[in-house]
Amino acid sequence: MPGISVEADQKKAEAKQKEYEREYIRGTIYDRKGKAIAWTDEAGGKRQYLDGKAFSNFLGYQSKIYGNSGVERTMNQYLVHSASKESQKRGADLTLTIDADLQMKAYEKMKKMKGSVVVMDAKTGEILTLVSSPTYDLNTLEENWQEVNEKEGLLLSNAFRNPVAPGSVFKLVTSKAIIENHLEKEVVDDKGYLVVDGQKIRNYNGNEYGSIDFMEAFLHSSNVYFMDRGLKLGNKIMQEAGESFLLGQDISLDFTTLHSTFSLKNASKNVLAATSFGQGETLVTPLQMAMITQSIANNGVMMQPYLFTSAVNGKEKIVYEGEQKVLTETMNEKTAATLKKAMVEAGEYYEFTEDYGQIAAKTGTAQRGDGTNNAWLVTFAPADDPKYVIVANQLSTKEIGKSMMPVIESLYQSLLDEN
Repeated sequence: MPGISVEADQKKAEAKQKEYEREYIRGTIYDRKGKAIAWTDEAGGKRQYLDGKAFSNFLGYQSKIYGNSGVERTMNQYLVHSASKESQKRGADLTLTIDADLQMKAYEKMKKMKGSVVVMDAKTGEILTLVSSPTYDLNTLEENWQEVNEKEGLLLSNAFRNPVAPGSVFKLVTSKAIIENHLEKEVVDDKGYLVVDGQKIRNYNGNEYGSIDFMEAFLHSSNVYFMDRGLKLGNKIMQEAGESFLLGQDISLDFTTLHSTFSLKNASKNVLAATSFGQGETLVTPLQMAMITQSIANNGVMMQPYLFTSAVNGKEKIVYEGEQKVLTETMNEKTAATLKKAMVEAGEYYEFTEDYGQIAAKTGTAQRGDGTNNAWLVTFAPADDPKYVIVANQLSTKEIGKSMMPVIESLYQSLLDEN
């Protein structure tokens, strides 16, 4: 009968896997520099982690009682079994793109906040850091399982599985549409508010900027300017701008699938205006904002983020290998150059340190409607030859985007000191 053979094969595979778990030492997971971040000492033994909280949001867990999640699940077929000497049956060892020291440093900076940090290689798409807070401790998960599951969001990474309102960092998307449609030199009269279909929508703090062009509006993050431009561009062009960054699409990566919310096809003028400065109904993850920022830093070429470098079996044979891959072209080099210039000037305006080269940046403060904000900061550096992208956000806070500067500066210090 249809389906019986498939079901039987699945049961056989599951039985074989359980047998491997009893007989084989689970493979070790290493960071990019060869530091062990997850290991097992004996066949069927308990999994141990270098820092149970810093790595939990993407490593996931491996438990005899509760099963597997995250990387431990995605790469289970390699970790649980590989060709090896019969005297020491081992699973394949897995190397990640993650920098363990940077990951732990970022977590230390974020552990008292609700939010996340993403660090990517600006040219290759390698993920160096994925931090989410609050989180749980992998080393004590089984003992604290009930407590962990009772706290909302602990098992859901804020870095790549929790899309939220982006605030003014979305102005990068609107900026791309403005530049491509040659509106950047036109001047808008910013009176501190704009009335859209009877609704008065204001700048942050009600600031009034007068007659401003694109560069001035980007520097001061004028909501009025970006609303005015979004309305002039219209739903179709703004929809195409969002889609060029893959917003509203599911993006399959080697360790997860990214989701975002974005649609202006039938949006009202109010929604279009609000979306143009990052409110509206758009929801996006920090990892996807890092991808958007990376494409600007990389002259319009968006690389596919990846986490897995290689899996090597007991006979030192590579059984899985990650690769650099172009995901899409978001804009041409000329548009990217204009956006880069705007972000460099913004970084100077925010008074980032220049000890490690100029840091290009854009802040965002999305109002949540409950009196708190999502505070965002997206960056790349060094500005003249981008090597790294760092995106940080803090959720449900009274802070604004600039509050994330100390976190980001400390991470650039670690990265650029090495070079």
